[in-house]
Amino acid sequence: MQETFDNLYQYGYIFLFLYSLGGGMIGIVCAGVLASLGKLDLTLSILIAGSANTLGSSLLAYLGRYQKKEVQKYIDSHKRKVALIYIWLKKYGVLLIFANKYIYGFKTILPLAIGLSKTPLKPFMFYNCIASFIWSIALGFIAYFAADSAVTFFNSWKNYPYVLPLSLIAIIVLIYLIISQKTKK
Repeated sequence: MQETFDNLYQYGYIFLFLYSLGGGMIGIVCAGVLASLGKLDLTLSILIAGSANTLGSSLLAYLGRYQKKEVQKYIDSHKRKVALIYIWLKKYGVLLIFANKYIYGFKTILPLAIGLSKTPLKPFMFYNCIASFIWSIALGFIAYFAADSAVTFFNSWKNYPYVLPLSLIAIIVLIYLIISQKTKK
């Protein structure tokens, strides 16, 4: 087990960088949890994830701008999403770049759509950089503090090991009952 943690400490930042290039949230969340356990440095994890996310989105925008034929093949299968992005860009402007970091399914299409459009890339790059670091700071700190709370919660209930499984079963049954009642015609 110690060897696994040593490898994680040694290669964890590399995995975080590669995972954050694609805009994945799980990487920074795992890094925040591991930072709370003392296995990774939270500040370094936030910097790495923010930088990788900025780089990944910027590369997608450049691909959209300078490799239009290849990108168009991918975009053609997502015409509705691209049309929705153009409508949202007109309606929300810069706020969409910030919200984009948290909307699954639009994280890769928005930079490509901006690259394909006549939108200037410099303002996009600037706002994208700020949004990426806000994204990494928010998710990193949320994971860091949530991990501490989860450990405290589980430590307080370790004398009652049957309560948590029974609670989860009760929640699942409750969700099932609510869904089955709401879906009846």
